[in-house]
Amino acid sequence: MRVMGIDPGLERLGYGVIETVGSEQRVCGYGLVRTEKGQPTPERLKVLYEDVGVLVDRYMPDVLVMEELIFSKNVTTAMVVSAVRGVMMLLAAQKGLWLLEVSPSRVKRVVCGHGRANKSQMQRAVGYILGLSEIPKPDDVADALALAIVGVLYRKLDVKLDV
Repeated sequence: MRVMGIDPGLERLGYGVIETVGSEQRVCGYGLVRTEKGQPTPERLKVLYEDVGVLVDRYMPDVLVMEELIFSKNVTTAMVVSAVRGVMMLLAAQKGLWLLEVSPSRVKRVVCGHGRANKSQMQRAVGYILGLSEIPKPDDVADALALAIVGVLYRKLDVKLDV
């Protein structure tokens, strides 16, 4: 089973793919998909759709995991991230992937043991859990790998939990 975590963002979208065989977890790949700041938003969304589509075709995940959108003080940013999430949901549906959405605090609880972990704690915990030789950077990548870890756990439990 392969799980792809996506940390959606318009300028930087983090992704991480984990494969499980029995109780073993192996990192297949991770990184960033970037878009140009000066381009119109629809063009940037198209780039994300196409580039992540190529990654899905390369890694062939069974599951796509994204964070639920938590509205903050910056409504403009939330609206843009919401558009990116919609594009990723469409891609998941078109590729026949099981989609899991998880709250940020749930991801932090699963990976770090508490829901208020900071970025540095998340990066270190992800690196430790996955046995990486370096801490995954930037935090968009670590967050995507953390989402993949949560997706692996949920699929192993083979339950549809209220996340």
